[in-house]
Amino acid sequence: MVGSIRNLETKKKELTTYTFDLSRCMFCGLCQDSCPSHAIVLTQDFELATYSREGLIWDRQMLEDGPKPKHYKC
Repeated sequence: MVGSIRNLETKKKELTTYTFDLSRCMFCGLCQDSCPSHAIVLTQDFELATYSREGLIWDRQMLEDGPKPKHYKC
């Protein structure tokens, strides 16, 4: 989901919110191929396992920082 507002001075849209739901992603790479600014890059990072679906919804800050490792206690 992408949210934006139009800047009245520059007449351009500015990004306000960006939410990426990894539970709907098939990791096929089509978004990477069609991205005009090369902002989407698929890497070899594959450790995205989580115990809840809430952990698969990433916002803009999470995409910039990357996933943080979680330590689970037995």
